[in-house]
Amino acid sequence: MGALKNIFPHANTIVCIEESKLLKQVNYEILHSATGLQAALDELNGMNYFQSPRIADIHNYGAMQNGLMKTTFELIRNVSPIPMIWCLFALYYDIHNMKLVVKERFFGRRFDDLALDYGNYSLPTIRSAAVKRSDNILRDDLLTDGFFKALELENSYDIDFVLDNLYFKALKHMASKLRSPIIDEFIIEKIDLFNISLLFQAMAAGYPEGYFERGFSGGGACPLAEWLQYLDVNTQKEMQDFSLWKKYKPIWSAAGGKHQLFSEIDVWIDNYLIEKTKVGKQMAFGVEPICAYFFNKMMEMKNIRILLEGKAKNYSQAEIRKRMRISYEV
Repeated sequence: MGALKNIFPHANTIVCIEESKLLKQVNYEILHSATGLQAALDELNGMNYFQSPRIADIHNYGAMQNGLMKTTFELIRNVSPIPMIWCLFALYYDIHNMKLVVKERFFGRRFDDLALDYGNYSLPTIRSAAVKRSDNILRDDLLTDGFFKALELENSYDIDFVLDNLYFKALKHMASKLRSPIIDEFIIEKIDLFNISLLFQAMAAGYPEGYFERGFSGGGACPLAEWLQYLDVNTQKEMQDFSLWKKYKPIWSAAGGKHQLFSEIDVWIDNYLIEKTKVGKQMAFGVEPICAYFFNKMMEMKNIRILLEGKAKNYSQAEIRKRMRISYEV
């Protein structure tokens, strides 16, 4: 029986079937070549991309995308053999809504129109959770403590920093319950790359005092103190000696200048993470291929939002392409 503990026949089979439906590079080429927004939507309708009997057009495609996101989260909830898998993907949207509630407190206005309903908690539940820490309405000590740390801030500037930090702390904690070294390492790299992106944001802004320290998320391969040893020096030569700089430099080594570096670094980071998940395609069973599929389904939906937004604004193919992530195929 021990040999079967990481085999989930139903979930692994469903994910294998769904993974085969992910858009390939050839599909993206067809979409890029489509002339205008409606032509791109026609191609997506022909692929049954929206998984709906409704036909997407220029008036309803935003609602169709939202519907697909809800369908995807329903699939995660229904097939996940371990509920924590669904929680991992819902966490991003829970943190988003926590940010809204904290900002409602600061600015004295409601942000219902910005809420996203893909998380584990509804916006009213998060508002109720903000009333009294000891009620622990979220039923999660880590999330509750981090939420109240944000609620007790004196400066609204730090809201996103504090809750981004909470996101990665909770993500790493949740992922550890899956007992997968592959997923644990992926989360550590995701945190490291968030901090790399933060570093480039600080560089682009001229290194505002304290910016990197306030935005830094712990839980990666190196503590803040080690990062600061190199940031204090501020020279390319010394940064070359930093272990994480050396590890991740290939991601941005082809940049054609600072403008491209600062504008496209997050795309390249996503591409790196997509490449890392491709090990899941080579695994028939376990939680790894399940998580890899849903991570890449989210990336695919991001790609289509970018493409359709670009078509709606009449961006060139080249402008759209540089914003899009690579496809999940080997």
